[in-house]
Amino acid sequence: MSLKGLDRRIGKRLLEARNDFRPDPFILDGIESAVVYIPKGIGDGMAVFPAIRALLERSIARLIIVASPANAMVFEPLHGVEVVTVPHERAYRAIVRLGRELRAELGRVDLCIEATSRDNSGSIRFVGALRARMNLQLSGSRMKCYAPFSARAVQMYFERDLPVPWCWAALMQDAGIAEVEGKFELPLPPGVEEEVDAWLDGRGEFIVLNLDGSTPDKWLSLERGEMVARCLEQRYGLPILVICSPSGEAKAAALAQRLKFVTLPALPRSIHHSAALIARAALVVTPDTSVVHIASAFDRPVIGIYRKANGHWIPLSTVSATIVTDGEVEKLSEQALVQALDEIGPLPPAHSTGGLDAVRLGPGA
Repeated sequence: MSLKGLDRRIGKRLLEARNDFRPDPFILDGIESAVVYIPKGIGDGMAVFPAIRALLERSIARLIIVASPANAMVFEPLHGVEVVTVPHERAYRAIVRLGRELRAELGRVDLCIEATSRDNSGSIRFVGALRARMNLQLSGSRMKCYAPFSARAVQMYFERDLPVPWCWAALMQDAGIAEVEGKFELPLPPGVEEEVDAWLDGRGEFIVLNLDGSTPDKWLSLERGEMVARCLEQRYGLPILVICSPSGEAKAAALAQRLKFVTLPALPRSIHHSAALIARAALVVTPDTSVVHIASAFDRPVIGIYRKANGHWIPLSTVSATIVTDGEVEKLSEQALVQALDEIGPLPPAHSTGGLDAVRLGPGA
């Protein structure tokens, strides 16, 4: 280990020691208030829904989710949940201040679920500032403030390389909170489906294509996107709707100009509008794991393009295929895509809108 690495490890151990404490016994009947700490990305937020569902089943008085500006919209449609944000997971002063404010407002919080799956400096500081009676985590932290049975779920998570929602469901069952399904979720707010259906206006089956992930090594170029679109059209003969964030709109529009069977939807560039389109798609193809998780949430056939293998974030749709490229998704080959399409096979019928009722507003709707 380098000297710099050793300094970081020592610094982390000192930070843990300053923020650690001995929790109260884990008593389920005593949970009246709970905080879920997840100021990360959209996919991370979607993955923690088994824990949220389990807590909502217990009808606790206060459930607060600490989110980031990037993933707060994942939770805002839920009933019975309060969402607060911190600027990002390294905004340490804001994180500590929020932890102390919640403790002052609620008294001693009964349960904190540290849901980042990493015991980083921000999560250590938040748990130490909140000082909940009981704490759960999947991060593998050795701090004694966490319930000891967390270690069993952590061991399963890391050693068996299982999807993150499965691990949260296992931990909720292990803790005796509730038995819930281990799946990704993205509740849709009122009005979004109606707006999307009005734009679709009776269009038939279609494929959803997304070109960009969260970082440049997860971006498909316009040329690579054209190759993907042509392969999809040749295989299935279906129109393609290309979804994007505002930053990817120019490339998506350029692809639609090049290919007559590709359309850029005239809809807001929001995650919820994209999700409503994905929920109605015959197939979804994407290098963005968040989009993979949305397809999984609505059980749509999906091809995920990954720059490296990672079992924690694989698709959970009934019909799915993965392509692993060498370090960046731009290296995607036509041969690999054709093999994935062979694995997908004939496309099942898309869901009717009536099948979305369970995920439209989530618990308490």
